[in-house]
Amino acid sequence: MLPALESLIALQSLDTAADGARRRMAELPAAEQAIAQRQEDAASLMEAVKARIQENQQARRTLDKDVAAVDVRLARFDDHKAAVKTNQEYTALLHEIATAKSEKDAIEDRILMLMEAADTLTVELKAAEAAVAKAKLEGDAERNALATEQAALEHELQKLSAQRARKVAETSPTVFAKYDQLLRSRRGLAVVQMLGEICSACHVRLRPQIAQIVRRNEDVVQCESCQRILYYVPVPEQATGHRP
Repeated sequence: MLPALESLIALQSLDTAADGARRRMAELPAAEQAIAQRQEDAASLMEAVKARIQENQQARRTLDKDVAAVDVRLARFDDHKAAVKTNQEYTALLHEIATAKSEKDAIEDRILMLMEAADTLTVELKAAEAAVAKAKLEGDAERNALATEQAALEHELQKLSAQRARKVAETSPTVFAKYDQLLRSRRGLAVVQMLGEICSACHVRLRPQIAQIVRRNEDVVQCESCQRILYYVPVPEQATGHRP
């Protein structure tokens, strides 16, 4: 194979690897944000449950006061029994007592419902607290993994950059200039393989005489359609056998 072509293939491999590493590094902040968002969501859910518990407790305190107020009324009604002089007044007083007791029963029913809801909220709070703890534990582990990955990517990019610099130094300036121009204008893909007689980048079939030149790998040949530099990897001959 032409040494210049070998250098270009190696450069493309290095640049493709570096581009992949840079793209992955660009994804890391979003991954970090996703971790933070999961933890924030878990914490928000827990705070929402706590707020509902506080509302429940406040509602029960208010109803307890209402029950106490009704008890005061009932006590006052009992005190008035001795002062009742007529059956009509006594009947009216009994009606007031019955109404107050009915009101008290309704309030106590509401308190009972709130107590049952409080039990459910207690279970929800425990689950929410467990979710917060889990999100923190998993988030810390994921952050550590991301930090390790970022360090590895930075090291890989440094290594690829050094390898690329050495390879550029081995490449003809004219050839490299063409490669660099294509790399920037063709979205990071300047050197591609010819598969059969087709450019693997733009998928256009090459003219037979051009394809034949590419197969020899003895010249820097560009695709007539996308202008990318082409090379050919011979397909190993498959051994044929006969079944017994």
